[in-house]
Order: sequence, then C-alpha cells, then structure tokens
Amino acid sequence: MSKSTASAIAAMERPPENLSMVVVMGTTGAGKSYLINQLAGCKAVEEGASLDSCTQACQMVPAQLGNSKVLLIDTPGFDDTTRPDSEILTEIAKILSAQYKLGVDLKGVIYVHRITDIRYGRSSVKTFEICQKVCGDAALENVLLVTSRWSEVDPVLGSDRERQLRDKFWAYMLNQGSQMSRFHGDRDSAIALISQLLSKDAIVLEIQKELVDDGKHLDDTVAGSYVSDTLEHLKSKYQEELRALEKLREDLKDDRAILRQYQHDVASEKSRLKEAHEEQVSLHRPINAEVDHEIKTGKFQFRSLLTFVPAVLDILGMFVGIPPGVADVFTSWMAN
Repeated sequence: MSKSTASAIAAMERPPENLSMVVVMGTTGAGKSYLINQLAGCKAVEEGASLDSCTQACQMVPAQLGNSKVLLIDTPGFDDTTRPDSEILTEIAKILSAQYKLGVDLKGVIYVHRITDIRYGRSSVKTFEICQKVCGDAALENVLLVTSRWSEVDPVLGSDRERQLRDKFWAYMLNQGSQMSRFHGDRDSAIALISQLLSKDAIVLEIQKELVDDGKHLDDTVAGSYVSDTLEHLKSKYQEELRALEKLREDLKDDRAILRQYQHDVASEKSRLKEAHEEQVSLHRPINAEVDHEIKTGKFQFRSLLTFVPAVLDILGMFVGIPPGVADVFTSWMAN
C-alpha cells in the first residue's frame, strides 16, 4: 500500500463495527446469486434461469445476520458468456485489494458448484483452479465448497457425484482445511453455511499479499499467471490453425468457393488471436497502484443512493456494483 493512500485511509473512520466480507465464486448457473439473495432476505441481485451469465459484474450485497453485518460479493464465473477471464480477474483483484487496504475483515470464500452437472467439465476445472490460486494454501481453511441444486437430482446420484468431488476434484483443498457442505435452497440452509465462515478469524488471500504487500503486477501473481498461461495456450492453438489454413490455401488455390471460405476463416482466427493477445497484455498491470489512484481520484457512487455512508463503504463502492434495491439495508445499518 502506498504511504499516502494508507495515511488517507487511516484518517477516515474505521470500518463499521461487526462489518465483514464474504466472496462468492463459482461457475455460471451454479446458483451464486440465488444463495446471496437467500442471505440478503430479498431479491437483491438478478438470478439466471439459463446457461448465460446473469452476474456480468461483481456486485456488493449487504446482509444482516444476527449481530453481524456482512458484505456479500457476487462474482461472475470464469466461464462468463460476455466477459473475458482477464477482465473478471482484474475486477475481483481490485475489490480484494481495496478491502484489504481498508481493513474490512474478509471472513472467507464460498465456492458454489451445481450437483446436477453430469461431469466435471473444463469450465468447472478452470473456475475452481482460479479460485484456489486466488486464495492460496494459507487461506483454504476459510473456503467453503458448496454443492447446490439438490432438489433437481436423484439423492443417490447426487451423493455419488458428491463423493467424486470429495475424493478427487476437491481432495487437495479439503485436505488443506476447506469444508464441504450442501446448500438446500432455503434461507436457513444459506445462513447455516455462511455461519461456518463468520465464526472464523479474518484471513488474507494469496492474491492480496502478492498485489498489495509485494506490489506485483497481476500477471505475476499465481492466479494471474494461470490465466496468462491459458491465454498463451490459446494463442498457440490459433497460430497452429492459421498455419493449417495457409497450407489448405496452397493446396486449393484454384477453387474460388473454398478460397472465399478460407478468407473468412483466416479473418476469424486472426481476430481470436488478437483478442487473446490483448487479454494477456491487459493482465500486466499494477493493481495496487491503480487502486490507490482510483481511491484518490474516483467518484463515489454510494452518495447517489444515500445521504451519508461511512467512508469505507463509499470507497468499496468504487470498485463493485451496488444493486439499487439494497439501499434500505445500508440505511438501516447507518441508523444502527
């Protein structure tokens, strides 16, 4: 953290008493937004009924759980249908950096996986790997691995899939102290889940140490390097496809119809190659310095919703979306 920004934050009031944060991650359609709405006690964020991503940007939802005031961060999956992984990781990295600088307690991460999935697909592997690398081994005791949509699957089949997750795909994190639980779709179940985290001490994630304490660029972090390596693999694949297309053009140079298709395919592959390169370049960014700059110069969106909010919430609101329907909850927090 830069000294000037640290001094500015220290001059503001401390985070409100009993305020903490929990980040919710998982693939598209896993039920992250539904879980958050159950915790909030209202439909604070939109829920998706299809495989298209419903949460297209990170959103902050307040929830009053007993005496605890909890900021729930709803995140898009890394299989998002509209945004690249590099953009989503950058957004999550900025939110976590700001939270760490501001001194808001991070109680943990809830990772949601739908038990209805027939197989553990590529998008599930990628999203889970990024989540694990964002957290780091030291924080895995504060990660809750949650299976959802149990009402949509035969109990015996669901239990078999749960056993596969426990014994194979999630075994490493569980051995490092992560917990595995079922979400049964109601508010009581949601509260029972998050209570497992709220009773724990606050944690610092690996990506927070790397970005804020060590001042690394995003692509030099473990999570950022994983996304960058994935993009490098895609670039190699597209380059190989372009070489194959070039060979095809030489073999069929007299066939006009095929040449027209060739030109279309080449343009498509070049576009995909360019996008992958631009995503990779975008990861080479000093998140810590960017957050400092945005705190100093940014606009506070909370002030358009509420007359008065603590500076901590105002600053967090610069880095995450705030659903319009949650203003009343924040107002009640201010009153108390």
